[in-house]
Amino acid sequence: MWKLSIVLFLLTTHSISQTKQELIDSIIKVNIVESDCIGYGCMPSKQYNNFQTLKSLLSEQELNTLSKHENPTLRTYALNELVQSGKGDLVQLLAQELRKNERVRTFEGCLMDFDPISSILYHEYWNKIRIEARNKARDGLYEEEQAMKRALETDVMMERLDSVVIHNRHVAYWLLYRRVFKNRKHKESYLSRIEDLAFKQNNSYAFEYLRKNYSSRYDERMEKYFTIDFPRARFKTESEIIYLNSLIETLLESERKDYRDIVIAKLKQDDSWRKHSGWIKNTLKNYGINEL
Repeated sequence: MWKLSIVLFLLTTHSISQTKQELIDSIIKVNIVESDCIGYGCMPSKQYNNFQTLKSLLSEQELNTLSKHENPTLRTYALNELVQSGKGDLVQLLAQELRKNERVRTFEGCLMDFDPISSILYHEYWNKIRIEARNKARDGLYEEEQAMKRALETDVMMERLDSVVIHNRHVAYWLLYRRVFKNRKHKESYLSRIEDLAFKQNNSYAFEYLRKNYSSRYDERMEKYFTIDFPRARFKTESEIIYLNSLIETLLESERKDYRDIVIAKLKQDDSWRKHSGWIKNTLKNYGINEL
């Protein structure tokens, strides 16, 4: 009987060792980050379940190793697990993903997309602290919203991640900047970098942050930007077109005729925006501009 037990133990140990690699190979083969809610039935997919099984077999060191794996799908699953378990160096990992600037195919609900891994990692933590704060609030929707807002403002790790995004010298996804500049008012020592983002990289979220928090300090520089720099600026990528749309809205909501003329002249002489014309045409329509 004891011989049979030893044989079963050895077979089980060997099977677990093999299963890890089999699961890794299977996840890489599918190569999509699928959630626990797929399709109309909102059920966990086989891909999702395979990673759940895999993570139960991994040591902390192995999980950290997978967070640097060359395969984007496997790496993303590992990164998200490190966020949820609180075991990873999130600052270093976010910096890693901003440098790589790599996207991964995702499938959640009924939606498939192609998302930046840096954004997935950032939002995994962003959502985690919001949900934790919401669950502790007991007095209704307003209190839940306020609790989530306070969590984003005061959480030390969130502040560190925001700093990584702001000071990152690689091009980051537009949604990261939207979150970063909405989370809180940042240290004054960040202003030089935020100025670069706003006035040199045409980042509308950095621009709006300065306009909201330091309006009088940057009044003249903003006027110069809109009248001289903005007409010459180039907007080509997805993120840049989103910035263009936001900057146009800022100009038009001022109700200044000279700013309205700047918008029309800009869009007539630079047609790169037409590849994503839906956003901008809706904005123009809201302000009664139909000639473009």
